[in-house]
Amino acid sequence: MSRTVDALAAGLQAEGSGPVERRETHCSTVLLTPHHAYKLKKPVRFDFVDQRTPAARWRACVHEAELNSELAPGLVLGVRGVLLTADGLASLGASDDPAAVDWAIEMVRFDERLTLAARLSAGAVDAAVPVAIGRRLAEFHSAAEPAPLGASVSATVERNLEALLVLRDGSAAAGVALRLLRRVRSFSREWGERLTARATAGLVVDGHGDLRAEHVLLDAEGIRFVDRLEIDELRVVDVADDLAFLLMDLEHLGAVNIAASVLEAYRAAGGDRAPDELVAFFGLHRAAVRAKVALLQGDDGAHGFLALGQRMAWRSRGPLVLLVTGPPATGKSTLAAALAAASGLPVLASDVLRKAAGGSPVVYDDRSRAAVYAALGDRAYAAPAVIVDATFGHRGLQDAFFSHCASQAGRPVLAIECVLDDAVRDERARARESAGSDPSDAGPREAATLAARHVGVDDRADGHLVLDTSAPVDALVGRVEAWLDGPTA
Repeated sequence: MSRTVDALAAGLQAEGSGPVERRETHCSTVLLTPHHAYKLKKPVRFDFVDQRTPAARWRACVHEAELNSELAPGLVLGVRGVLLTADGLASLGASDDPAAVDWAIEMVRFDERLTLAARLSAGAVDAAVPVAIGRRLAEFHSAAEPAPLGASVSATVERNLEALLVLRDGSAAAGVALRLLRRVRSFSREWGERLTARATAGLVVDGHGDLRAEHVLLDAEGIRFVDRLEIDELRVVDVADDLAFLLMDLEHLGAVNIAASVLEAYRAAGGDRAPDELVAFFGLHRAAVRAKVALLQGDDGAHGFLALGQRMAWRSRGPLVLLVTGPPATGKSTLAAALAAASGLPVLASDVLRKAAGGSPVVYDDRSRAAVYAALGDRAYAAPAVIVDATFGHRGLQDAFFSHCASQAGRPVLAIECVLDDAVRDERARARESAGSDPSDAGPREAATLAARHVGVDDRADGHLVLDTSAPVDALVGRVEAWLDGPTA
């Protein structure tokens, strides 16, 4: 196959088509001339495709050419046979030429500077662009034929994550994949019936299947979605899954606001109004797909997609208020920061809020501390989801917070109580005091006093986890996620 590609590249060059550029994916090779593109299928086999025989590659080319005529009209010119010549080169002939040794999809080469990804990179996306994209995608999904869903989404995501475990066995990426796998199983248990109901309601369609920012073309012809996936079982998806791929990719590219605008426009144009938790779950699915592809291609980008998948996993749990509580020097702030890094949630910290209020020296009387906790409650109530880092050590402070954070509109308030051996806590307090860089002013004596009279919030919160914080912080984050998801068996 590589000799055929080399021969065709040399043949195109010899006939005066101009310089020939080569692009590789795990399933295809694309030869680019100044005006055309020729896509040849590789003789490979993966769990989702088998292209080892010439007949399979011909069928894949014909199928892909037909599929892309709907969403990218004018770009696909047809399927051409690849013919070897006596001088060792190759030329292009008819698709049904019996002398063809392989086949290529012939396409018009579009200006890649006009893709959404390129325009984002150039800072050339105005407010009208995501609105138009959202509307166009809503139109496509509304007109798409409902299709029977094959394997469940959860089963597909599980396969991808299990493959990641094999590809990165023993690495940090494998640890994240394990945690995502647990989340997928938990979500499947919670949402299984609703996912089935969506398929029954016609929300599983013959979609695009690979809707990334680089596959959104914005040129004089309007909006075209190129490179529609030719693998049927991966292209038949829930409409929210198709949408979530693009939203996930936009976030990966740093365009969070653009993603939000696409989603808003999609819904306003009559597109499916799937719950945010479900869109986030599908985003996790697509991040896992991209991580797997990156590893198959030997790309280091898998880590970034897994981290994004982890943030999507947190969003799939829905809005919540997570209290990280406990006496000073028990690792609350360290844990809260690690949870924020994993989840993307903001942190409200009592020590930071107290210092930001001004005044020198900082006043720690009961009235002043209660005012800080009341402000924490107000801000937690206003945030869709948030992590609160504070001791919550006695009833007065708890009353001040919960009285201002009382009506959570269905959001659970969950508490993690950090505990630590006295000697280890005292050692941490001394080290923190010596460093002088921590927002907390509690030294070893104050930390010991507050620990002795600490009152937990187990009877005030909707859920309560006691966590020994002597373990590595990454392991603690994993324990919190496991607690949130509950048993998955």
